[in-house]
Amino acid sequence: MRTPAGQLSCGTQTGRFWDRWFLPAANDQWAGRQPALGAAAANRGLRVRFSFLARLLVVLLASPLPSAAGDAEHQVPLLGGDDMILVPVQAFHRTLYFIVDTGFTISAIDSEYEADLGPQVDAYTAVSPLGAKSGVPIYVCPAISVAGEPVGLPKIAALDLKMLRLISGRPCDGILGMDWFAKNVVAINFDARTLNVESAPPASVTRTFVPVPLDQSNGFYAMKVVMNGDQTLHLMVDTGDSGSLSLNPAAWRETFSTNQLKTADVTIADAVNNVAQSELGVVGRMAVADLNYTNLHVVLIHHPQHPSRVGLRFFQRHNVTFDLAGGMIYLQPNHDFTTPDTEDMSGLHLLRDGGKTIVYSVSDHSPAAAAGIQARDIIEAVNELPAAALDIQSIRQILRSGDGLPVTLRIRRDAALLDIRVILKQTL
Repeated sequence: MRTPAGQLSCGTQTGRFWDRWFLPAANDQWAGRQPALGAAAANRGLRVRFSFLARLLVVLLASPLPSAAGDAEHQVPLLGGDDMILVPVQAFHRTLYFIVDTGFTISAIDSEYEADLGPQVDAYTAVSPLGAKSGVPIYVCPAISVAGEPVGLPKIAALDLKMLRLISGRPCDGILGMDWFAKNVVAINFDARTLNVESAPPASVTRTFVPVPLDQSNGFYAMKVVMNGDQTLHLMVDTGDSGSLSLNPAAWRETFSTNQLKTADVTIADAVNNVAQSELGVVGRMAVADLNYTNLHVVLIHHPQHPSRVGLRFFQRHNVTFDLAGGMIYLQPNHDFTTPDTEDMSGLHLLRDGGKTIVYSVSDHSPAAAAGIQARDIIEAVNELPAAALDIQSIRQILRSGDGLPVTLRIRRDAALLDIRVILKQTL
C-alpha cells in the first residue's frame, strides 16, 4: 500500500499511502489538502506520501557550505524522519507535536482536542485523492505558539490524525499548513535538524542560497522545474508529500512521452482504507534554477485535477528557507544532496500501534508474500533485534537496505512464533 502521507519497491508492487486530503475553498476549487497518510511510510515503508520518493548531477564540495545560523530564541528542533517533519508547539499549556506541511491549505489539530476548541464556526468538505469524502469542522484557532511565536491564525480544522500516528510511529497532534507559512519566513536546516521562524530571509540566505521563484495559483504555491532538459512543469510545493515527486496524468505523459520509462506497480491507500493501484517511475534529469538532479522517483497521481507536486524527499536534500509571502524559496544543497531515492524492497506495509509492529498489508508477488508473511502478523524481531526496541523508521530502513540482502523476521501469528527469511528485491 502506499505515507502523506508516504514511501516501495518490492516484488511487483510497492507500498504507499496517499498523504493527504483536499479541502475545497469557498470557490469550490481544489485549494488544499490534509495529509492523511503517505505511502512514504511504507516505502520507505508505508509512506506519508501521495505516496502516501533524487539523485543530483552536482557534487558537494568537501568544505562545509555556509548556512543560516538562525536565532535560537525562535528555533525549535526538527523531529520526525524521512516521511514527515514534526516540530514541538505549545498549546493548552503543554507541548504538542505538529507536522509542517506547505501543501495543506488550513492548519489543523487532532480531533481529540475538539472539546477544548469551543463552538464550531464553519465546515469544509474534504475529498481524498481516492475519492472518499469527509466533513471537516472548523473552529476558532486556540492559542498556539511555535518557537515562541504565536501562530496568529483565525481558524483551525479538526481532523482525526490517528492513521498518521500509526504509520509514522510518532506523536502527531496537528498540522502547520500553508496559512501559517504565508505569515512567516520558515528556515529548515536539515543538517542541524532545526526550524527557525523569521520575519524576513536572513542576509546569509539571500547571499548564498539558490533563489527559486514561486507562482501562486489555484490556492497553492508552485515552483518551476525542467524535466529531461526540455519539459517545463510547475509543481506544487508540498512538504506533506513524503516523496520526491508526484505527477498527475498530464504531467506524467509530458515527462515520459519521449523517454524510455521503467516503472514499478504501487498500491495506494487513503485514510479510510480505499485502495488503488498506481505506478512509480524514475525521472532521469531535473533542473531547478541552477541545481541539477538525476534519477528522482515519481509517483503517478491518477486524478487529473490534482496538482503535480515536489515533496519532502526533494527538500531534504537541501537546507531550505520558505518565504511564501515573498514568492521565493531559497535552497542550499546539504550533506544529503546526492543521496539516492530508495524504496521498500520487501512488500511489507507496517503500522506501529503502541509497542507492536503490525503488518497492515503485503504487496502481491513481493518477497514478503513469497515468504508467507500475512496481514495482521506481528513482527517481534528484525535480524534478531527486538522490534519494540527499534523505531518503525529503522525497521523500514532495514527493509530497503539492499537488493538481494536477506532479512530475518520473527513473526507472531496468533499463538505461534515463526522465523521467516525474506530476500529483498529492488524493482527500480
